[in-house]
Amino acid sequence: SIVRRLTPMECERLQGFPDGWTDIGEWTDTKGKKHKPADSPRYKALGNSIALPFWAWLARRICAQYERPATMASLFDGIGGFPLVFQRSGAVPVWASEIEEFPIAVTKKHFPEE
Repeated sequence: SIVRRLTPMECERLQGFPDGWTDIGEWTDTKGKKHKPADSPRYKALGNSIALPFWAWLARRICAQYERPATMASLFDGIGGFPLVFQRSGAVPVWASEIEEFPIAVTKKHFPEE
C-alpha cells in the first residue's frame, strides 16, 4: 500500500485557511531575490503556522469585550493567521512580523498595508 501525501491546499483547509492562501506564485524576498512557486516552502510555512478555528473563537471573544474596534499586532506571525482571524472578528490588524522569508511574502500579499 502507498501512503498519499496531503496537498498544500488540503493542509490549508485542515488549518482553516482559505484555499490557496500560501499559493502566492513567484515572490521576491527582502533581499530582492526572486523565487519560483514551489510546494516545499508552503508545507514548511503551514507546518509552522497555527490552526485558525480556535484562534477565531478566541479573537471573537476578545473583540466582543471592546466598545470600539480593537487593534492587533503579531510578533512571529507566520503566514498571516493572526491578522486574518482578528480581521474577521472586527479587529484592525496594525502590523505583523516574521523572520522567515516565505511567510513574510505570504503575509505581505494578503495584508499589503501592514
